[in-house]
Amino acid sequence: MTQFKTLNRRSLIKALSAAGLLSASSVERALAATEAPLRVLTIVLQHGWGLSGTSNRFMSEDTNGFVFPDGLDPFNSIKEHCTVIDGLLGLGEWGNNHDLSYADILTAGVPFGQQSSSYDQHMPLSVTPSIDYLLQEHSGKAAFRFSAAYRSWGVQYHPLSFDRNSSILPFYTKASDAYNSIYKGLPTLEMPGLGGSDSTETRLLNQVFEFIKNPAQQQYDLIPVSEKDKLDRYLLAVKHLEDKYSVTVGYSGTERLAEIPKLGQSSLDDFSSYLDMVKVGFANNLTTSAVVGVGDIIPLSDFHHVHAHTNSSTYWNTRRTYAQAIVKMVIEMSKVVDFDDNSLLDNTLIVLTGEVGDGRHNVVKKGHILIGGGNHFDVGRLIHVPVVTGSAKDGLRREDINGTLQGNVRWSRSASDRTNADLWREVGIKAGLSLTEFGLPSQNRGDIL
Repeated sequence: MTQFKTLNRRSLIKALSAAGLLSASSVERALAATEAPLRVLTIVLQHGWGLSGTSNRFMSEDTNGFVFPDGLDPFNSIKEHCTVIDGLLGLGEWGNNHDLSYADILTAGVPFGQQSSSYDQHMPLSVTPSIDYLLQEHSGKAAFRFSAAYRSWGVQYHPLSFDRNSSILPFYTKASDAYNSIYKGLPTLEMPGLGGSDSTETRLLNQVFEFIKNPAQQQYDLIPVSEKDKLDRYLLAVKHLEDKYSVTVGYSGTERLAEIPKLGQSSLDDFSSYLDMVKVGFANNLTTSAVVGVGDIIPLSDFHHVHAHTNSSTYWNTRRTYAQAIVKMVIEMSKVVDFDDNSLLDNTLIVLTGEVGDGRHNVVKKGHILIGGGNHFDVGRLIHVPVVTGSAKDGLRREDINGTLQGNVRWSRSASDRTNADLWREVGIKAGLSLTEFGLPSQNRGDIL
């Protein structure tokens, strides 16, 4: 199969301007329309990523910057793209009940004291929409929502996303189903967002090359034979450039899935397939937001003791497996040129979180790892969030269903003074949302990024 190169839209517009085919005002309008959006991928890992107040492995710092601990060490190879937040306050009422946190991770919208719903006797419902739903509304493109065995005690596949009516949004639990619904049937060389051989952009590009070639071709028969060799070399160079950029003018690249997910493949393979589908979806403008829930998909013996309620070596080894898959995707995204000439990675923010922070179920100082987004945020940082202790914790409150503020931290001696609401508010604004607050009003406590 012929391999086609891509020319991003900004470069095409500049070429058309240089050739005199677009007016100055048209160029200004066209370039304004090529500002790349910030895409947002949230990867929610059951039992967290391990960076929390009760973890037994912490980020380290020296004059050369920060270092990820053993277990998350694959991220050290891409740490220049990473921003680590050392702890945020989630639903701090009772950390051992994961179900109280599931509905709050992407919403910051579960009222104090709510412990059940008609959906599940252990899981309340958020009264505010999740960040991916707001981004979906803003872009008009459906968010990708995937689950690789992300579950709880009562629900085999746990939901994470909610609309404005507290309704749970549907998600895929098998990569093969997601592929069949989203990708199967798309033309091989003309996925949405890509210019095919008959696209307007391709016709304009062809006009550029005709504009360059025609004067030389018209003069060919009029010049001395001794000069024809120079003109032949010129036309050959133009032809080489024309072939290089023929047929396809990409929205942000002719990205294709690495492989089609297989029916019945493992949940770990599903995770890799989901990441691939998100990368291709972002690159080809199929969506601007995605959520991937990841469960304990690596088979373990004595799961409860060696993994769920400890910070054991087994716990950290599973994190390394997930981190390796994410690093692979990040490197691939860094090589995709977006239509504003930045990399796709610089226009994508990947947020790693969980319903708890670590094997000790920390929800009051829950670490978050952010990857990418360098065109929108200062990256390569370890952010230390303010912590409150003692009586100051009384100020960490949350509304109950009647709007009355209640103490949100019961069992911990200290807690973060910033929340998941603060993070999502700032991310949402960078992604184009008009937000003054996110989730429950009480959870908006200050800036982080």
